[in-house]
Amino acid sequence: MDKNRRILIAILAMVVFAVVLAIIQISITMQRQMTIGARINLTEGPGVGIVRVYGRIEATGDMMAQANADYIVKRLDALAQDSRIRAIVIRINSPGGTVAATQEIYTKILSLRKKNIPIIASMGDVAASGGYYIASACNAIVVNYGTITGSIGVIAMAPNLKGLFDKLGIRMNVIKSGRYKDILAMHREISPEELQLIQQIIDSSYQKFVHDVAAGRNMAVSDIMPYADGRVFTGNQAVEYKLADELGSYDDAVNKARTLAKLPVDSAVYDDTASPIERLLMTMSSFFKPKLEQMVNSQYSLVEYSYMP
Repeated sequence: MDKNRRILIAILAMVVFAVVLAIIQISITMQRQMTIGARINLTEGPGVGIVRVYGRIEATGDMMAQANADYIVKRLDALAQDSRIRAIVIRINSPGGTVAATQEIYTKILSLRKKNIPIIASMGDVAASGGYYIASACNAIVVNYGTITGSIGVIAMAPNLKGLFDKLGIRMNVIKSGRYKDILAMHREISPEELQLIQQIIDSSYQKFVHDVAAGRNMAVSDIMPYADGRVFTGNQAVEYKLADELGSYDDAVNKARTLAKLPVDSAVYDDTASPIERLLMTMSSFFKPKLEQMVNSQYSLVEYSYMP
């Protein structure tokens, strides 16, 4: 087989993979849009609705994202509009994510609380930074003993590859409209003025984080500040510092929601688990979607409410 033929086959293979990925993305989007409300349209009686926030929180049109803020907000709306849903449990296993996406979920939870719908946060392995942010909006937080939570703070990171560029003799031609247009560019050092601008953004987002946590937890900002330096806590420490309400499992959180909603102990649970079709499409997506693309797509946000160990 000659070289040109091998190149052509490689190009065709990449095109096929791209088409398959596009079909998967469209299929998942359609499937999830159709089932946002369908999963709670059952003949069972009053019960508890479940919302799962798994993975990195982002506002994205990609329905394959595990913690898609757009999907989560729609799911919350669908539950709130169903007369059989008397309480909601938000199961969180997330290190946080982008600032705006996290704030959208937080705001939606608060709006449902004002409608007297009890909302309980159930923390899994990790509910840190933005994961804790959205939990703080709930009526109560039930946390496992070994959950990693906290990480109240904001972070911005960008690689500095100037040394590598210099070593390889790489030079960047930059044409820009203003002196700060290429702020945090990886090919050069950040200037003191740029550092100050980024710090102002960090500080503003941090103040919003602390204020919202205090409001959600019905605590004074001064009570939150000693624990708002970015450190993480175990579940039992979070309860000790009043950042969570009680130790317990997912089932305990569901039972607490039932109690607050004055539901029977055996009342229905309307879960948000993926359908068999979604699980198949998710598996195919994880095989076809390049990891590099996932990494690049996660770098759109400048600052984040994210735990990055």
